[in-house]
Amino acid sequence: MAIYTARYGNKTLRGEGYYPVGISIGSPKFPLGYELREQCYALAPKGFMLKMEYEPYCKAYFQKLEDIGTDKIIGIVQRLDQKAQDEDKELVLLCFEDIRKPEQWCHRTLFAEWWQRKTGEIIAELEEAELPKAPKKAAETPKEEQAEQCMLF
Repeated sequence: MAIYTARYGNKTLRGEGYYPVGISIGSPKFPLGYELREQCYALAPKGFMLKMEYEPYCKAYFQKLEDIGTDKIIGIVQRLDQKAQDEDKELVLLCFEDIRKPEQWCHRTLFAEWWQRKTGEIIAELEEAELPKAPKKAAETPKEEQAEQCMLF
């Protein structure tokens, strides 16, 4: 069973072979370039947690998972993973933060940590694909060659 975490904006998910599942409070309003298969609110933080600093957030998020129960969470993740495997895909648990930025942190990494403590299995962050950049626009006409726009009023 290969399970990953990633941010919604990870362009690797545009390829085949992934079963993307949101684990955030809301779902993205921006175009993803792939189909979000499900939303799993059991693994999302609670709204009040979003304003917390890191340490209290960790404590509150882990408590939320404990309140749900280890067996129930394992069952949820195994069900999602089975759906992914039935389609010959890998499960990817998603939220918004770009944890490549040093100041960013996210509950998905906390969930991966919790999962490893409870099951001994590692949930890795899905690597980011570097898509080719769009070609640069043709060089602009130098200012001195541009016509000046006149004001009417």
